[in-house]
Formats: sequence, C-alpha cells, structure tokens
Amino acid sequence: MSTTCAFNMQLTQIDFSKQQQHLQKVSRTFALTIPLLPEALVDYISNAYLLCRIADTIEDEPNVPTNQKVAWLNSFSMFCANEFSDDMQLLSLHKQAIELVTDGTCLPERELLNDLEGVISRTRSFPHKYKMVLARGVSILSNGMAKSLQGLKINTLDDVDFYCYYVAGVVGELLAALFYEYDNTIDKYSLMALSVSFGEGLQLTNILKDRAEDSQRDVSFLPCENGMNAEETAKYYVKLCQGHLCDAVDFICQLPPNEKGIRIFCLLNVVMATSTLKLISKEDLSGNKKLKISRNMVKFLYLICRIVAKNNFLVKGFFNFLSCGVTCKRRNAKELRDKVSCWEKQVY
Repeated sequence: MSTTCAFNMQLTQIDFSKQQQHLQKVSRTFALTIPLLPEALVDYISNAYLLCRIADTIEDEPNVPTNQKVAWLNSFSMFCANEFSDDMQLLSLHKQAIELVTDGTCLPERELLNDLEGVISRTRSFPHKYKMVLARGVSILSNGMAKSLQGLKINTLDDVDFYCYYVAGVVGELLAALFYEYDNTIDKYSLMALSVSFGEGLQLTNILKDRAEDSQRDVSFLPCENGMNAEETAKYYVKLCQGHLCDAVDFICQLPPNEKGIRIFCLLNVVMATSTLKLISKEDLSGNKKLKISRNMVKFLYLICRIVAKNNFLVKGFFNFLSCGVTCKRRNAKELRDKVSCWEKQVY
C-alpha cells in the first residue's frame, strides 16, 4: 500500500454536526444566517466559512513573526488552489498551524485548527463543482491575507477596495458561484458583477463599526481624502458603504424568487448591516463607541425577512425603510469588480 493511500485512510472527516458546532463557536452572525440556506448549501458554505476562518486565525495570531504567517498562508493558498489534494502538504500545514497558535488565540479557534484535517476531509467529500468553487475562493482569500501582511498600505480609496476584496469581495464571488452551481437558472454574469460590491458593503460596515478597537491598535482602514477630518471621512465612507449595500439588494433581486432560503440568508446579512450603518450614522461618526444592533432588532429583521424575501418590490421597500436617512453614493459595481477581482485571473 502506498504512503498516500495509508495517510488517506487515517484522515477522520468531521461530521455535519461537528462542523456546525465549530461554526457556532467562531461566528455568532453566520451561525445565525447560514442555517437559513437550503440544506446542501448549509454544508458547503459552513465548510467554506471554517476554511476562511482557519486562514484568518493564522493571520491574526499576535505572537508569531510576520514572515512565518506569510509562509503558512501562501502554502495554504497553494494547497487550496490544488483542490485540497496533497496529503503530505495537508499534514505539514496542520502541524505548522498547531505550532504557530499560542494562548493569544481564543480557544474556539484553536479547537478549529486542531480539526483542520477533519474540515479539509469534509471539503474533499463535496461534489467536484462545489469543491472547485471553495478551492478558488479560499485560495484567493489566503493569498490576499499574505499580501496584506507583507505591507499593504491603505492610503487611497483604491487601497480600501483591494483590501476589502481580499477579505470580503472574494467571499461575495464564492457565494455567487455556489448559488449558480446550486441553481443554474441564475444569471451568473449579473450576479458575479454585483458580488464584489456586496462583499465590500458588509466589510465596510464592519470597518466603520470597529474603528474604536482599530484605533487602539493604531490601525486605520479608512484613509482621509482631500484633507477631510475624521468625522467627514466617516460620513464619506458611510455614503460609499450604503451604495454597496444597495448593490447587495440588487444582487438579491437577481436570485430566483423560488430560492427563498438563499434570498433570506443574503437579505438578513444586508439588513443587519444597513441597520448597523444607520446607528453609526446617527450616533458614532467620531468612531469612539462600539455599537451593535440589539438582539430584539435582529429578531425583528429576521421575521420581516421571512415575509418579504420572495418579492423584489418588498425587499427593496424594506431595505429603503431601514436605511431611511442614511446618505448614499452609488459606484459602478462591474467596474469595481473588473479593477480588483482575481477570480478569472491566474493567481500563481
């Protein structure tokens, strides 16, 4: 028996229940929204999220030299690009990951890294067309994280766009590609054109929400433009963010009405973002507070999403109601994707 075959037999795949337990521990938001999807997509997207979170855990590890994190992320990116197929590389990546994490990483993320082989083994069990989408998306994301660690400077809006692409825009592309593979009646071209802007809207919301924490780390992801002060800069990015969330609503309206689970999943993420953005716009342009919407508000949003999700007119009306008073600046979503996307390009 070959070494590769012997190693394959030793891989223990985590089951669906274990996968969802990891998801609940490392992300409250996605643990809430992913189960709204059709059953098969719950499995694929939960797994994709865990793969992205594994890469993110290594990137954020505070007690490891940057060059070691960059090396691991580049190796993980290449492993994913090769469709998760190299057993010996997987064994090496797992061993290195365990060695890299310290007490600076929270327990749920360390537990996830301990199960890296099991997560990958589950990825390998997926139908080829879905596995290819995960391979592409996670590879680009990991490669982008490595580039960011090597000294990504955020001095202009273009820099913001590229940063947001690597951490969120590519996730929008991954989701769009998975939705198309699940339902080939979807207009893939139109969905992909909006996917990067969708991801950037969610990411900019998080950046605006986390400015106080980032400031404590002496980090800023929102460069001042044309001599604007901090509050003017925040207003500018709130406008841009709202514009991206409008594109996200257009993304949802491209999905077939009968795909209610997919539409509710996307809509709930978008309306939570625009509700947070409205809170920021009213109460925290200075970036001194840690604001988030209440649990009761989340429950309300969920209930209304279930009612309106199948109807484009109601979806847009609900979004407009929630975001009333938030100024908006629309950009060209296709031009944004053409500028930053690596999805159809050679990464290596």
